[in-house]
Amino acid sequence: LLDCSNLSFSSPFKRMNALRALPRSLMISAFGGAGATKSFASKVYFSSGSHDKAYLIVNSLGIDRTGIVSELSKVVSDAGGNVGESQAAKVGNHFSLTMLVSVPSDKSKSLQSQLQNLSGMNTHCIETDGDPNAVQVRPSIAYSGRFVLEGADDPGLVHKVTSVLAKHNLSIDTMETADEIAAQLFKIDGICTALAPLPKSFDSDVIREELFELSNSLNCDITLEDNVTRKKRGNWIWTVEAA
Repeated sequence: LLDCSNLSFSSPFKRMNALRALPRSLMISAFGGAGATKSFASKVYFSSGSHDKAYLIVNSLGIDRTGIVSELSKVVSDAGGNVGESQAAKVGNHFSLTMLVSVPSDKSKSLQSQLQNLSGMNTHCIETDGDPNAVQVRPSIAYSGRFVLEGADDPGLVHKVTSVLAKHNLSIDTMETADEIAAQLFKIDGICTALAPLPKSFDSDVIREELFELSNSLNCDITLEDNVTRKKRGNWIWTVEAA
């Protein structure tokens, strides 16, 4: 399966020229033509492969206020950099922003210094090895499921649920937790995955049974829905994959 969403070229025309150069079989797989199938197959990512850039993982945390994202992105832009993937979250009265930033290599150190010296923000930068979007093959995901817990708040809920998943070699892809103080309710909503090949002993029904037994002991509801992948940004809608 070819994922074209992350193609990185300086103009739409260069992107289209690159796509035209791909074998017809890849074009069909990428855009859902005749005979295309949906699966958890590995994805191949293409990029311009620039070697004069540095790539940083930037995490900034501070008291929530208006303009945080604007200020951080301006510092990046002024340094000739670009924000790629990013995730933001409000936790309590704090705001956290994590960004994948590309910047000219000769500006990397100064950019890190500027970001780390922003007033009111605690910022940490990690320089990655090479272009994270360079040509690569990702491991196939053999299982993906959505797990949800809803019930009375109780110490250790996150640990207890994720321990069951870890016991069956399931990794947490995404997870959100929330509590309603007035109602004393707690919610966990996340996606767990397992890479191919799955062991013959893997059985999602067994995992569901263990989660059900755990829910009875904790006075809450826990569900595990198969073939559900990443959450769409900005809402609580999840995508169901074809089996």
